[in-house]
Amino acid sequence: MALRSLTVLLELGLVHYVLAALLLGIIVWVWREGLKDDVKLEGIPEAPGALPIIGHLHMLGGRKGQNDATIFSQWAKSVDSDLFSCRLGDQITVVVNTFSAAKDLWVTQSASLLDRPQQPGFLDKLGVDITGSPFTDQIRRCRAAAMRALGKNMWPEYYQLLKPSSEGLIVYLKEQGQSGKALVDIYPRLRIMLFDLGLSLTYGVRYGQFDDAFMDSFLTSILDITSVRASTANFRFYIRLLRWFPEPMSKTIAAEKVRAAHVKEIYQAYKDRVAQDGEVSCVVSSLGSDRLTEDEIHGTCLSLLQAAPDTVATALYQCIAFLASPDGNSFQTKMHDSILATYGGDRRLAWTNAFREEKVPLVTSLYKEALRFYTVTPYSVPHQTTKEIHYKGRVIPRGVAVYMNAQQANHDTAHFGQDAWSFNPERFVGNNSPMPHLGFGAGGRICPAMALSNRILSAMLIRLSLAFEMKLGDPKAGARVPILDPIDFSAVHTELVAAPRGFRL
Repeated sequence: MALRSLTVLLELGLVHYVLAALLLGIIVWVWREGLKDDVKLEGIPEAPGALPIIGHLHMLGGRKGQNDATIFSQWAKSVDSDLFSCRLGDQITVVVNTFSAAKDLWVTQSASLLDRPQQPGFLDKLGVDITGSPFTDQIRRCRAAAMRALGKNMWPEYYQLLKPSSEGLIVYLKEQGQSGKALVDIYPRLRIMLFDLGLSLTYGVRYGQFDDAFMDSFLTSILDITSVRASTANFRFYIRLLRWFPEPMSKTIAAEKVRAAHVKEIYQAYKDRVAQDGEVSCVVSSLGSDRLTEDEIHGTCLSLLQAAPDTVATALYQCIAFLASPDGNSFQTKMHDSILATYGGDRRLAWTNAFREEKVPLVTSLYKEALRFYTVTPYSVPHQTTKEIHYKGRVIPRGVAVYMNAQQANHDTAHFGQDAWSFNPERFVGNNSPMPHLGFGAGGRICPAMALSNRILSAMLIRLSLAFEMKLGDPKAGARVPILDPIDFSAVHTELVAAPRGFRL
């Protein structure tokens, strides 16, 4: 029938009219799709420079040589508002830029911001992901189990896992640095140490149980997935029209295939150990008692592993950078003396108790300031409103994506004072606020490993201070000076997570 109709049209010479009408229809449809989500939010100004269909994406994803949080700050200044809207392709988005606004929305109105928008082409390739998935019953259950597994009452069972990783780092640095005679870049080893800790805590296995090629491949797959999460570099995640066209093997799919294969072997190693020892103290064992499925257990553990090599390693690295700098040398001495004074001069006691307690205020203040000043996740994984949110007479409708500009909020002079853009290692001495900074997010979906990460940072700073004096190397001998700028410390502008520029001590 269709062939006969086409023949008739050919005979009448009308095909070109039909094709023109079809083309016009497609153009109109594409235009309507592009404008479908082009709605204005009353009382919330829109960032300048939006284009049809792509919205503001052409200015994000590192395309201007700056991370998205820096661009968000520029837009907030241009519209003179603590929150504004922008369009990421089809996605209407509100960006929150001040500490007080973030606290109001993420904490006071937390129940309205528990959800997350979909990131098509990413989340659907990962399976269970407690970090970036919408807040389904499954994710709620997995997250609750993770919080229980990482609760402080469980820490005594994990101390034995932390000891070998930290001591291995100290031995490595002493050997590679030839007791201060050779230069060494500590960051790659910090990443491995934190990954080793993560593996020990989640699956009860050690980095050294597998060959280097296996673990390097696993770590690379973890980092490749992190590099894509919430990134605005790929238009396909935000523009539904582009997802009509087939995509070759994406970075996410390739990385997940590698990650899944490695997890299978690691999980088998865990089961072999259980068969041999009867019981293994780790998160997998705890999650199993919560009656999660095997997929849910892996998804929960992998979500924890995704964060391990980044936030803590980067914060610790930048602490070391400051301590080794001319401005940090005097504080390094003061902190070292404070550690010894806390333990009555007993170095062994200070070393032994590093993970078991947190009693040195200067150490706590230093890592909190590092997490504030060097915002490892400059803008948050987006949340999504589950109902209307009211803020200072403005309304954010249900179903709207909301980003926290953590980089800007962490340097908000209205909250932190006029020295917010200066690094002050004693800023948090005597400050016991439950939300000193936004380095781990805030509210109902704050990082479940926050408390444990803080303890690890404290312990590692104490042990490094007891083991070494940190000094900058001689540039003439090939030493690279650390970057202490709160934005330019990161060599990456295209991803959600910062990556510090390397230096050698």
